Amino acid sequence: MSKIIVAGAGHGGLTAAIKLAQAGHNVTVVEKQTRNTLGLPQSDTVEIAAFEYAGIPVPEEWEIVRNTITFIPLEKDVASLTLPAGEDDSVFVDRAVLINHLIALAENAGAELMLGTEITGPVLLGNRVCGVKTESGNIYCDLVIDACGVYSPVRSKLPDYMSVNREIKQYDLLHSYRGYFKKTKAAAQPKTTYNIYLKNDGTEGMSWLITEEDRVDTLICRFNRLTDTDILNALRELHEDNPHMGTELVFGGSVKPIPVCQPLAVLVADGYAAVGDSAFMTYAVKGSGIGYCLRAGTMLAECVINDEQCFFNAERLWEYEKRFFKEIGFTACRLAIVKNALPYLTAEQVNELFKQKIITTDEINKLMTDKADAILSTKGLGKIKDKLKLVKDSALLKELVTSIAVWIGRFTVAEAAFPSKYNADDAAKWCRKYNDFFDSIRYK
Repeated sequence: MSKIIVAGAGHGGLTAAIKLAQAGHNVTVVEKQTRNTLGLPQSDTVEIAAFEYAGIPVPEEWEIVRNTITFIPLEKDVASLTLPAGEDDSVFVDRAVLINHLIALAENAGAELMLGTEITGPVLLGNRVCGVKTESGNIYCDLVIDACGVYSPVRSKLPDYMSVNREIKQYDLLHSYRGYFKKTKAAAQPKTTYNIYLKNDGTEGMSWLITEEDRVDTLICRFNRLTDTDILNALRELHEDNPHMGTELVFGGSVKPIPVCQPLAVLVADGYAAVGDSAFMTYAVKGSGIGYCLRAGTMLAECVINDEQCFFNAERLWEYEKRFFKEIGFTACRLAIVKNALPYLTAEQVNELFKQKIITTDEINKLMTDKADAILSTKGLGKIKDKLKLVKDSALLKELVTSIAVWIGRFTVAEAAFPSKYNADDAAKWCRKYNDFFDSIRYK
């Protein structure tokens, strides 16, 4: 069987590693972190359906939850919106626990781990990726699965003619601070425990506060890079409104980039495939991309297994790209279009959307589930435009909803240009058309 390198211990890469090792391939996971430092210092919810899709067992001791999310506008006299509890179960799991669970499954399947080894770039032979460069030398293989993350040193150093790499721009990322503070149990406790503060500093981001038994999970996200002053000011504001949020940091406190943009236009090249954050596979409205990654890692592994001749060229790997966009990618693109509209809104306009019930729990719930296409259809957007007719001074909001409808219509045309079979020229044309479209709607 073939030698496969999974570059980085990301969720999608490890999922692929498990399945490929089970199928008999020689799999090596190369990761710069050590076993003790793997996984971000935070907990997240991941839908159980994603584990089932990937065939990954969920340990019985993991907590099963159904999140009830509340959106809180800037003005206190505007009613908040609490979504109904999700229909599907999720697990609430520490990321380090999740990563180590996936690593244990990969090792049990026969994959080898090279931890504490930093990758510095790809090894190229002609038009093909044939390995990775590390600080201790080159490692050669038949296929590189890139799970190195947003700033992947493999993807970022691929030649332009492969059409894989893309410049990261301001509204492609949210810079996020995540810290867990000791809960002050003597203080008044909130009526809702999972609160998202929309536009709490205008058009540049959001925050959340999740109240747990002994701690308060605090997230601060901004499209602009976060300074220490930005973080302190945001923490003070959150603490003033939430006195149960203590000032003692229990753990966390680091700043990380979260991709909130459309996926890469081209995920594959000869000897190469990107998955997870390396391919910008996140849910632009919901936030976490772990579920996407588990699914995409499964799709990639099954594509590789189906390549019985082990060519692993772009033509064979295109089946992975096709399946990803069909099942996940095109919906992710429509959500990214909505996200691209957010910077045009002021905090006051967001409040107005809530106050006048233009945006209700129904619309938000659909955007955060697999029903997003229903609200982003011509019919769904038409209903929102009809509601806006009842609102005074809503010209800008009407124009924005109209723009979203036009953008989605234009993207539908671009979507039709997606190549059903791989050809380098066709893939390059698709890449240009795709990227040009998203650049054309980018907030200036």
